[in-house]
Amino acid sequence: MQTVGGKISGRRYRFLLNAACCLLFVFYCLLSACGQKGAPTLKAYEKPQPPSRLTAVCRPSAIILTWGFPKDKESTIKGFDLLRVSDGDFEKIAFLVNKKRIYTDTDFNPASAYKYKIISRNLRGITGPDSNIVEVKPKTLPGPPVDLSFSIEWNTLTLTWKSLEEGVSYNIYKTDKKGMYPDAPLNKQPVKGSSFRDSFDMNKPVYYTIRSITGDGVKYEGPASAELSVNPLEFTPSQPENLRATATADAVYLTWKEPAETWITGYRVYREINKKKGFVLIGGSQIPAFTDKEKPSSKRSYRVTAVGPAKEGPPAEVRNVVYIKPR
Repeated sequence: MQTVGGKISGRRYRFLLNAACCLLFVFYCLLSACGQKGAPTLKAYEKPQPPSRLTAVCRPSAIILTWGFPKDKESTIKGFDLLRVSDGDFEKIAFLVNKKRIYTDTDFNPASAYKYKIISRNLRGITGPDSNIVEVKPKTLPGPPVDLSFSIEWNTLTLTWKSLEEGVSYNIYKTDKKGMYPDAPLNKQPVKGSSFRDSFDMNKPVYYTIRSITGDGVKYEGPASAELSVNPLEFTPSQPENLRATATADAVYLTWKEPAETWITGYRVYREINKKKGFVLIGGSQIPAFTDKEKPSSKRSYRVTAVGPAKEGPPAEVRNVVYIKPR
């Protein structure tokens, strides 16, 4: 090694410095490549496919936009850019993550017309082609239906209502939290007619509201109807009918006709022998029949009630039952 006064010469010093920098660069590249599957391919730079079936539902205070995108392609994109125009050029109003398929626009003027479109953005920030464009125009929205009611048969609930307008369809909304409804309706297609069937769970209350809708492409949805509460704890069964008592020497046999409600959980049977004590519960039954095994040596009366999830219905009654020995 050449030295000048015990020091490395300038030429030698520059050579060593350049060599060290090269080694550091190679080391850095090796570290950066560690764990990677390989260099990015041209596919990573391809435009992602566009969202499909962009649709809009216009409410008095919201425009709800929904769209489609293949679930198996979600991992290839960051998300979606939603764009809107009223006058002028389209402007981005929101970025939605790749799992999103719905957006509610509340910042708009009901007296203005708007156009919307949505585009996909891949992991490298490259945007794809535009979706279809939907246009929302100012319109008079339909009024809500009235007189909502329900009936239950086994595990099926049937909603019925009355319409105040002709030529409308309906969206049904359901929640288990009073007053807090999702943006998406329960029905997959607009409901025509004035009834709707839904599955029902007797273990918890639910709430419904209905909105009238018009339009073929963009749906124009009016205000919500009054809320209908369906709470099994409030269900009261009807009175059993045709209660009959047949007395024998050893027992009294009771039979009756079942009420119409299919959610009845059973029946309670009461007996009165002493008017001072009144009617006393003597047993229950899961079927419309009961046997009082106490010998009918004295006159007695019976009451039978149907029982719901929490409440007991009004009683059916048969009085002055007594066994008369045959001659």
